[in-house]
Amino acid sequence: MKCKKCGAEIESKLLYCPSCGEAVQLVPDYDVLEEELLSKVVEDKRKAKEDKFASGVYKVKEKEEQPAPVSISTKKKSTLKDKILSIEDKFALKIAVFVGIVVIGACIILPLLGSHTYDRVMNRAIAAETDKKYAKALSLYQEAYEMDETSFEAMYGLGRMYYHIKEYKDAIGLFKKALKIDPDNQKLYSYLLESYDAINDDDSIYKLADSAPNDAIYDLISGYIVLPPTFSHTGGTYDEDIYLDFTTNDNNQVFYTLNGKNPTSAGKLYKKSIKISEGTTEVKAVVRGPEGDYSEIASEKYTIQYGKPGKPVVSPDGGTFTDKTMISIQVPSGAKAYYTWDGTDPTENGTQYTEPFPVIPGSSILSVVIIDSKGNVSPIYRGEFDYHQ
Repeated sequence: MKCKKCGAEIESKLLYCPSCGEAVQLVPDYDVLEEELLSKVVEDKRKAKEDKFASGVYKVKEKEEQPAPVSISTKKKSTLKDKILSIEDKFALKIAVFVGIVVIGACIILPLLGSHTYDRVMNRAIAAETDKKYAKALSLYQEAYEMDETSFEAMYGLGRMYYHIKEYKDAIGLFKKALKIDPDNQKLYSYLLESYDAINDDDSIYKLADSAPNDAIYDLISGYIVLPPTFSHTGGTYDEDIYLDFTTNDNNQVFYTLNGKNPTSAGKLYKKSIKISEGTTEVKAVVRGPEGDYSEIASEKYTIQYGKPGKPVVSPDGGTFTDKTMISIQVPSGAKAYYTWDGTDPTENGTQYTEPFPVIPGSSILSVVIIDSKGNVSPIYRGEFDYHQ
């Protein structure tokens, strides 16, 4: 048998290692419960033996008192308990250390987490902007925007910071996004207009004017560019003459043409309403500002097609009569009616209808026409009338 501690060979009858003094384990697997049972059995035998001596079964033999031998099992048991207690102490220590680390970490991390909530970041950003610390404010607004990309306050604030550090294109992108959320915000329009003006992007300002949501914002935009005139009539087809007028901000001058030419160089100064008559007319107009700069050219195309009067309505509509009968004609407002009895086409040289007239004796063909104020002639009415007394 070999010693478990030092590996030296141990004779079979020895209870301790001759080299290191380690106790020899006589059983392959040590069990505390089995050792306690064994100790109890030994104790019971010892008590039984003492009882027999007390009853005179055995004679007590006087001998020199010897020190009680130390039980091998007791020593092993004590060593094992010490080891168990040592393990428990170490485990408890580890638990205590772990809990301490968690507590310390919470004390450090929780305040940091609290300081990085959206509201706290926004408050810090606004404070930095108020102090004109635009670079710091930009970083904080960027952090808030990353937390919530749908936040109007974050994107508007971040846009303002880009504007202050003259990164106008980045500012414009954010302002346009913000306008989709709040399209009537005049202050936001002011920042956007200033950004466009800083990079001389007049085309984008004109587009803003075309989509201005209300007059107040339209007037705001007019302070950055000379806006084109507004036409009193939209282009299209009309069935009568129209009278065209122009309006502009600040009573600036308007120049126009009716032949499609450039009004900046060939325009006529607008002073009174312009009559647009039959046919197709392309109107172009431009505004000249107080400093001599011109707006974009505005244009509309008008087609005037006079509508012909409808076929005359005559009552009665022909027939045979034996009594005197009066004929009436419906005449539209502003038009005139002409008629003949001999079947010829009536013209302005025919008889003008002014009041009901009688059917003439005999068989006749009544022809009627309507001519409106523009000279348009209606289809001709023809009716057969027979009057015999």
